[in-house]
Parts: sequence; structure tokens; C-alpha cells
Amino acid sequence: MSAWCGQGWHRVAWRSQWGGLGLGWLAACLAIALPAQAAVTPGSVDFGSGDPELGLIGALAGIAFDGAAAVDGQGWVYGKADTYTSCTNCAGRGGFALPENGGASTPSVAFFRAATSGDRFGVSGVRIYNPSPANTSMTVQGFREGVLVRTVTLPLTVVSPQLVSYDLGLTDVDRVSFTSSHDWFFAIDDLGIAPRPVVSGLSPVGGAGGSTVVITGSGFTASGYPAGTVVRFGATTATATVDSDTQITATAPAGVGTVDVTVTTAGGTSATGSATQFAYPLASQSISFAAPGPQSFGSAPTLVATASSGLPVSFSTGSAGVCTITTGGLLSFVATGNCTIHADQPGNSSYSAAPRVSHTFAVQPVPPGAPTAVVATAGDGEAFVAFAVPASSGGDPITNYTVTSSPGGIAASGTTWPIRVSGLTNGQTYTFTVTATNGAGTGPASAASAPTTPRSAQTITFNPPSSQFFNATPTLTASASSGLVVSFTSSTPAVCSITSGGALTFLTAGTCTIQADQAGNASFLPALQVTRSFQVSQQLGVVSAVPGMSGFANVLLSGGGATCTLVSADTRFMSPAPLPGGRSAPHGGFQFRSVGCTGSVTIAITYPEPLPTGVAFWKFGPATPGAASSWFAWSGATLSPDRRTVTYSITDNGVGDGDPAVGAVRDPFVPALGGADAAVAIPVDAPWALALLSALLGWLGWRRATAVRPA
Repeated sequence: MSAWCGQGWHRVAWRSQWGGLGLGWLAACLAIALPAQAAVTPGSVDFGSGDPELGLIGALAGIAFDGAAAVDGQGWVYGKADTYTSCTNCAGRGGFALPENGGASTPSVAFFRAATSGDRFGVSGVRIYNPSPANTSMTVQGFREGVLVRTVTLPLTVVSPQLVSYDLGLTDVDRVSFTSSHDWFFAIDDLGIAPRPVVSGLSPVGGAGGSTVVITGSGFTASGYPAGTVVRFGATTATATVDSDTQITATAPAGVGTVDVTVTTAGGTSATGSATQFAYPLASQSISFAAPGPQSFGSAPTLVATASSGLPVSFSTGSAGVCTITTGGLLSFVATGNCTIHADQPGNSSYSAAPRVSHTFAVQPVPPGAPTAVVATAGDGEAFVAFAVPASSGGDPITNYTVTSSPGGIAASGTTWPIRVSGLTNGQTYTFTVTATNGAGTGPASAASAPTTPRSAQTITFNPPSSQFFNATPTLTASASSGLVVSFTSSTPAVCSITSGGALTFLTAGTCTIQADQAGNASFLPALQVTRSFQVSQQLGVVSAVPGMSGFANVLLSGGGATCTLVSADTRFMSPAPLPGGRSAPHGGFQFRSVGCTGSVTIAITYPEPLPTGVAFWKFGPATPGAASSWFAWSGATLSPDRRTVTYSITDNGVGDGDPAVGAVRDPFVPALGGADAAVAIPVDAPWALALLSALLGWLGWRRATAVRPA
């Protein structure tokens, strides 16, 4: 037996047949070191070489040799090529051979795996006896959780009766397959299996480099396997002595922070966790941060600092009213003065926080930026220049702005806009630039304004119009000193409208405001607008002579709403004329027309002398709403006790209203003497028409009074 058998491995022999000829039984030694995990029990099993009829073995000492019975068809199968004979206990029954799998030209495959899910092991070596020249190679594959992690190809040599050794080097696997290049039997002996090591504790759990650390756990004695046993603190290999399968004494290498301690053997690398961590003392660190020196307002430098640990340095400001800074070091200035910047490195699991480094430096003002949005407005031999202030004051208050013309270089200064530039030539086109000045100096010039041309000034003469009655249609006049035509507009279109030539139209009573403008031309600037306002009043009365009386009568209109007014052309006293039925009108009659009215209107006529005794009041119009117009006695009028004032009311489109238009009331009224009481009907074709009413009055022989004037 080889030296491997002395390590407590299991020995297995497989029966082989070559070329269909009986070669006899081959006794071989297969040594297997099993994983030291809960589902695996180390031990030694020797099946001997006495029984040629081997069948299914099943699970043996924690490793499943159960390919024929397993659900996935993977396991270690024992038996002959032609038949399988089952046995209850095959221990000591002879050799083991890989059977034919599907025919003479189909490669034979054998598997073994961990009996319990999660168990792993390492396959360090194997010895193979190959009696058949048809088997020229073997492929060995290691799997971990179903994933292929390594493939080893072994060239098979026909050797009889000796075994040939091979180094596999499979670690941390839970399944291994052997695939021959042919279907003939061969034998495997001294299969070396190492467990995955486990680290369960460290003593001490921390210290400096050079400290002695005792590592406890299991699966450490794998020094006989290829690669031996390796101990690492983090990524650094440590000097270590394997005291036993459960203990290692190691010397901690130099390091920083908290690291994981691992043990690696042919069975794999131990898992990490809280029990495997070793803490080194935190290392100190320092910050290198050069003083920035004075800075100019408006700049945006990026500061740089480094830590001896290589960890990133962050920045903060100690003077937010002067400067701000990002954690990455980008400076911004909000004012001039002293700026203080702090550099910090808080440390980590390996390094303690670095001492803060701070620097204070001056932020100095610079000249302001250029003004923007320059606009020039031409005047008479001058211009007025407006602009937007610079985006940056330079960190110092701006004390002055200077405007310069082109051509001519004529300059003017001021502390705010607009700035007046005088001494310009009318008819010459100019552009203008602006500069700003603070305590640090004068900044760059702005972009030039749009061209503008000074021209002669002109004024408008527009005399204030007098108050107007609603029904008037005056024409306003105004003149410009330039001799150019003045145009008019109304800024109160609800009260009045006006043509550009000045013809007024009133829409209601109220305040009428008219604007007079002259837009200028190539020689004259636009004139300053002149605005005039005047009152548009309702005509609510007339004063007139009365036939047969001395003095003047006063007539007042009331009611009808705020826009109700008399139409002067249709409101007057009339001379007497013979009336129907022998009646007479010694003091004539009165007629009116009002417009813009709602509801009813009231007329009050105050005569200069009392009316005669026995006077009766007559009207011409519809005696009932909607009826044809006729003369009828009017009982709705009242006479004052002194017989001088007659008062009566007419409702729009009611009794006596001779105008069918909504809002308009027309009413002839006569104080008459003598005659019968009955009304005399006088038919008309269109009683509401003013023209027919005038014709009727002519037929009656009335004469119009000539003395009429507004109240």
C-alpha cells in the first residue's frame, strides 16, 4: 500500500476486463479522507478482493456512492460490465470496476458526491490502474453547487500490474466525476479526499503586527496534500505552525484595520465571519493642505489637500458670509474679506481621524463686470441711456457708470440710469457703451446700444375743451410747434369717441379724456403727449321766453336714470295757434324729446306769470300705451297753488310718449282755454315719426318760439 493508506484513507479496488478476455481480479487500495463536517464520519473501509460479484454500494461514511439509485443518476457505481448483482453488505467482497455505459463505444462515467447538502471536500490525488490500451485518457471534473469549477485531464498509460499516481488539486467541491475515454474496466486506488477547514475562533482577537495568534477550528492537518496549509490575515500570508487538526499558531503580519483570518488547505478556504476577524490598532494620519493665498473675487479655484492614509479629504467653510466650498474643494466667493477653509479626514476602520488643518486668506475685490442690455433714447441734441447693472460688482460697491458715444466719444457719468448725454448733433446717428467703476477700478465696456438719432423737439398746443352736453358733436383742434399734424385718441371709449381729426361723439354722460399726439419724423422727435379731460353733462333743462308773458320760463327734466338727457334741437316752447274744439293757447305750448332714459321722466315748467284761471292741459300722443297719436285732455299734470308751476310725468312707451324707440320720450304739451271737454282725435300715418309730428304741428298753424337757450 502507498503512504496515503497510512493517513486513514479508504481503499477501493475495481475489477477490470480487457479485450473481452478474463484478466482476473485486480486488488487495489483506494484511500479516502472524508470531510470533518456534521454529515461526514471519518473512518477506514477495506472491501478486500474476494467477491467478483459486486453490486450497488450506496452511501458509505458520508459520501454517496449511489449513482444507480440516485434521482439525478449521479453516484459511484460498482459492478461488472455485463451484469449487476446486488448485495446487502458488500464490505470485504473484492474489487470495484467502472462498468460499460451504454455500449462498447460509449465512455464510462463514475460520480461521487457529498451525502449531505452543504458538505464540501477537496480531492488532492488519485492512483489509477488501466489494463486496456483502449482507455487513453480520463477527464476529472470538480463541481461546487452545480457549477463546474475545475477540469483535470489525465493521460492514461497501460501499466500492469502497477498503479500510476496523478495530482488532481481539486478544492472546495461537493461533486467529482471521472470519465474514461472508453468503456472498458479500469481500477482506481488511493483516492485522497480532504475536508474544508473551519476557523471557529482567534486568541487574541486583535493586536499589532508580530503578535502571536492561536487559531482554533477543524480540518487544519492537510499538510500531506498538495499546497499544504496556508494562513492569511486579510490578503497577507502569515507565518504559521499547524499544531493539530484543530489548532494553528500564527504570527500576525503587519496590517491596519480589521481583517479576516482564513485557513486554506486542499479542502478549500475557511469561511469568514465575526469569529474570524482580527483588529489591528488604528493608524494615525495627517493632512497636507497648502495655504491658498489671496484670492480675487469672482474666481472659482479648486483647493487640493491629501491625507497620508490616501483617504479622501473633505472641505468646509468657516466664513459662509464671505466664501462657500464644496466637499470636493470648489470655492465660491459671495463677498470680499477673510475666508477660512477647513480640511478634514474622519478616518475609517484602519485610520483614526486626522487633525483638522485650516487656512485663512483674503478675498480681494476686482473691477466690476460689464453692464448689459444698453438702450439709448434720442432727444433734442441729447440721448438718454438705460442699462442693466453688471452680473458681478467685483466684490465692491459700484460707485459710478460712464456712458460714451460713438462717434464723437462724448461721455457722461452717473450713479444710476438713465444717464443723459448732451452735446449731440441732431440728425447724426449714435451708439453708446457703458462701463462700471468700483474701488478696484473700471470694468470692461458693455456691448453697444442700437443706433439712435437725436432730432429737434416739438410741443403740442391743445387748449382744454369746455364742458359739453351729451347730445353735442364738437370738433377739437390742436397744433404742433413743428407744423406737423396732431392726432387724437380717446382714453375713455365708454364715454366718448373721437376721430384722429378731432370729431367727438358722446356715448354717455361722464368724464371724457382725449389724448393729443404727434409722432415726429426724420427731423422732429415725437412730441410729449398732451391729455385733456372735460365733463359730458346731461341737458336737464331749458330757459325760454313764453308767448304772452313777460320774462322767461324754466323747464327741468328729472328721473329717467343717469344717462337721461334732453335733446336741445327737439326741446322748445311754441307760439299759440287755433286748437280743435275752439280752444286757444294764449301762452303757447311746450314740446321735448329725451334720450338715454329708463322708466319714466318728469317735466317741471315754471312760468314767469301765473297761468289763467280755467286753464286745461292737453297732449298730443297715444292716449293709451301702443295707441295711435291724438289730442287728448291730460289729467296727469298738476298745477302749483300759485298757478306758475306745472309738473307731469311720462313713462317710456307709455301714455303720451310719441317716440316708440326704447329709452326715448317725446311729448307735446299745451295749457289750453275754452272749448268742449272731449278729446279730438287726429289720425296720423306714423304717429311716432318726428317728421309727421312736425307736419301735424304745421297743419295746426303753430309757430316755433325762437328764444331757446340751455339751462
